[in-house]
Amino acid sequence: MNRNNLPWPVSKGLIVSSFGVHSHPNLKNIVIENNGVDISTTPGSNVTAVYKGTVKAVVTIPGLQKMVMVSHGNYYTVYCHLENVTVKVGDNVNARQSLGSIYTDVDEGQTILHFEVWKDTVKLNPEDWLGN
Repeated sequence: MNRNNLPWPVSKGLIVSSFGVHSHPNLKNIVIENNGVDISTTPGSNVTAVYKGTVKAVVTIPGLQKMVMVSHGNYYTVYCHLENVTVKVGDNVNARQSLGSIYTDVDEGQTILHFEVWKDTVKLNPEDWLGN
């Protein structure tokens, strides 16, 4: 994988929650651990693979909608909060290939992709991998 050089998984977006442990915004003495980053984007946006690989999982997770995991050798990228998925397990994908569309929470008016990068079982900060 290409550290600091991967394309963003959305055509335009802003990181609204960064990687790591953070204080809860409303609850004192409560911490939240983010295994990736949350990227706010526009409704109807597609999510694209950041690197060529093989789709290893497509599952529905309560609270995270649909999730796609792509294997890149011993690295993995995870894309959550998808409304529609256009790939299936076993598909080979290229960088910038669409994986599906991102879910929009109409009650909150937000379209947010949750994106993770792993090396084997170690969580990595996606901001260290995404290009400018």
